[in-house]
Amino acid sequence: MNYQQAIQHKKEILKNTNELITVPYFEILIVPSKAEDFERFMKYYKLFPKEFNDNTCTKFSTDNAYMVYRFCEDNALNFREGKI
Repeated sequence: MNYQQAIQHKKEILKNTNELITVPYFEILIVPSKAEDFERFMKYYKLFPKEFNDNTCTKFSTDNAYMVYRFCEDNALNFREGKI
């Protein structure tokens, strides 16, 4: 999905977070969908998480394609299919 679609998808997910409340720590991020871009994004995100926002992913994507992920402690779940 493109960046604007990812933003909209994230908003929809945040409206339906009732299931996620039981998770002690989670964060929903927009990330590059290409594997190499995602890995580079995550490398820097783990070093400087407070410096990242939704727009930061655009600096790491080489093809302008994105996904929405929920990170729970050390686990990442893909929301690309629109399922929580």
